[in-house]
Amino acid sequence: MAIQVTKMILYGILSAVLYIALPLILFEVIDMLNLMTFTQEFKTSIIIIGIIGTVFAILRHAYPKDTSANRIIAFGSTVYSGIYLFYLFGGFSQGVQLGTYSINITEPIPLQVLLGLQTIAWLLLASSGIRAMQYLIEAIELRKNKEYRAKVKLSKLFKVLGTIMSLVIFGYFGSIVYSGMNLGFSFHPMSTPVYDNGGSPLDFSDDTLSFNVTFDLDNQGFYAIYNAYVGAEITVQTSTNTSALPIGLQVGGGGKTFETFHSFTNNSNNTITILMDNTYMYELATTDATLSLKFLFNTIYATILLNLNLTVQDIPWTHFI
Repeated sequence: MAIQVTKMILYGILSAVLYIALPLILFEVIDMLNLMTFTQEFKTSIIIIGIIGTVFAILRHAYPKDTSANRIIAFGSTVYSGIYLFYLFGGFSQGVQLGTYSINITEPIPLQVLLGLQTIAWLLLASSGIRAMQYLIEAIELRKNKEYRAKVKLSKLFKVLGTIMSLVIFGYFGSIVYSGMNLGFSFHPMSTPVYDNGGSPLDFSDDTLSFNVTFDLDNQGFYAIYNAYVGAEITVQTSTNTSALPIGLQVGGGGKTFETFHSFTNNSNNTITILMDNTYMYELATTDATLSLKFLFNTIYATILLNLNLTVQDIPWTHFI
């Protein structure tokens, strides 16, 4: 059995580009555009995994396709590529739940995103598993010179199932990308705070201070958004009296769960109410500060868990008594 040296070199170069060069270039472009930053550990792991995948690709093309050796290596290579894709889609992100991708952006505004890509990761792994079974059965058939049949050739059945699975994943992923690009989320300026002294100007224990935040959500994608929680947290960023209002102290918050934002709709003027913590009412009433407002958005979109924290800084706060 002759070794196909030329094919080994060709597919080795191609695999190195796909497994290593292309992801690293993509990471750098995304980083340059300030969309997100990838840790050096993640990049290193991609290089290591990519090298192993390249070795599999070289070995896979060492033998002709109609040999059991080729099919056995193709089985291992396909299983490994499934694990690679599973990892690439956040399957093994360190410190977070299996299948959850963590994104932290600092510029132009602080943004933290958790994407639960479990569905995509498992679909890709399942698709690789189906294609791997095709190669394993083909290897057995070639080795024993025998076809395994039910009503159809078993290896052909897995090949068809693998093709269908790939098309489903491609369509699903494409629909998510399209839908995500057609989501719009914007906040209106905060309303004027409403202060109520509870009828006792000298007693702050029964006072309330609140204001409303209004937002628009334009969902022109294919998927509806269900059980979306939209909330806010207010913390102290700077203070003229750090004894009264320490830096980082959370002094208010609130939120609301919205049942459904239907697809192809523009949902305007949705309101959440933020209450300032009564514990710090006197300090808020008598101290100038700069507050940081963090918006929270949690939902399930097209089976993807979306947890978004957006921080808006430099909100001036002036004492009102």
